[in-house]
Amino acid sequence: MAESGGGNSNRGEIVKEGWLHKRGEHIRNWRDRYFILFENGDLVGFRMQPERNNFRDPLNEFTVKGCQIMSVDKPRPYTFTIRGLQWTSVIERIFSVDSERER
Repeated sequence: MAESGGGNSNRGEIVKEGWLHKRGEHIRNWRDRYFILFENGDLVGFRMQPERNNFRDPLNEFTVKGCQIMSVDKPRPYTFTIRGLQWTSVIERIFSVDSERER
């Protein structure tokens, strides 16, 4: 899924971007990450907001294409879970925002 050059030519335009609270998969604490959602479904996360069109070395990178998105208010308010298939395994990523409107 990684691409050389750090551009977004095969991803299409940016659909939405901004800060999310992401729950760690192994160490279950919450971390602020800057995520960019592209037209092709790629969701790419960074520690800091990247320079425009320089999307190299993301911390998180997966697709939301074909995923199920569930809104919940646990373990904290305005949480949503993205559940999808990665090869043959079901993976879940948990995010939180600061308001219902953002969710």
